[in-house]
Amino acid sequence: MPETVPTYFQYILAILCSSAISVYAVRKIIFIARTRKLYDIPDNIRKIHGAQIPSLGGIGIFIGYLTTAAFFIERAWFAVVAASVILFFTGIYDDIMNMRPSKKLVAQLAASAVAIMLADVRITSLHGILGIYELSYPVSVGLTVFCCTFFINVFNFMDGIDGLACTLAILYTGVLGMLFAFMGSRYLAGISFSIMGATAGLFWFNRPPARIYMGDTGSMLLGFTIFILTVCCMYMGSTPVVSATPLHIHTDLGMTMLLLAMLLLPVYDAVRVFILRTLRGISPLRADRLHLHYYLLDAGLSHRGAVGVLAGTNVAVMLCAWALQAVHPLLLLLCMLLIITLVVWVVWALRQKKMRAA
Repeated sequence: MPETVPTYFQYILAILCSSAISVYAVRKIIFIARTRKLYDIPDNIRKIHGAQIPSLGGIGIFIGYLTTAAFFIERAWFAVVAASVILFFTGIYDDIMNMRPSKKLVAQLAASAVAIMLADVRITSLHGILGIYELSYPVSVGLTVFCCTFFINVFNFMDGIDGLACTLAILYTGVLGMLFAFMGSRYLAGISFSIMGATAGLFWFNRPPARIYMGDTGSMLLGFTIFILTVCCMYMGSTPVVSATPLHIHTDLGMTMLLLAMLLLPVYDAVRVFILRTLRGISPLRADRLHLHYYLLDAGLSHRGAVGVLAGTNVAVMLCAWALQAVHPLLLLLCMLLIITLVVWVVWALRQKKMRAA
């Protein structure tokens, strides 16, 4: 995109263009899926929808995102795009043919390694969290590959009810886009706003009641890209640059805690479910209704209400991280965990009351 065009106008165009392209692509996908009868099969456990809903909406996100982001992408991002393509085709195969979890995990690890090693996007320092600062290269690569693969699956778990994964992706990419814009990174801001707009295009059809689902094609792409952008944002320059943003984030540690707060809710929910499944002696990857969004439905909320509660909780945790950025990081982390735990406890209590009444 020409440098003479004001950057804020470029970002607006990125959102609008990626949204329009995504809407057009998703319309065509819905038509093709219905013609070919490519529907997501309900299992009455996690998939409780009707039988006539396709799950290839992630194709629209991919097309809208890459078409628009092409005007912003720099050479360093090519490896990330290559990794996205790996996940894209893995997701399509899984949505249509139901790939084995072990094979899908191999593809996720491969994509994470490609982006992290070739684009050199790594967690290089914890900024003093747990007393850890700089990480050696092998530890940095290993930790980043593990965290990236883990978050891909974490975000995939959030694609359980109408509009939830889209809403969180729009929130995360919008926040990242604004942070990159404030810090003067035009190309990363453009990429963030491109994927935000493409996700908003799918949301038009994925909002309750959903006409199409994003499927693994979309959830893996979004989880991967959000994580990579988050790592890029953690190491975007010196503290004075961060302090100059209108958000008044005073230190690199403050930025790291804000980004951690942004992703904490889905990570918390995934870890909680893994622990509960393990304590019950079942596989951590087994399908069930232990995730918080199912608790909200069981408590009597609609899909729209459940999405609102979870998005509101996510925003509250981020505001906590921003307001208490001067507090010791472990104490701040405890405060954020307490907010989420309180929400989980209230929802669990409401669910138990509803089930007893039934």
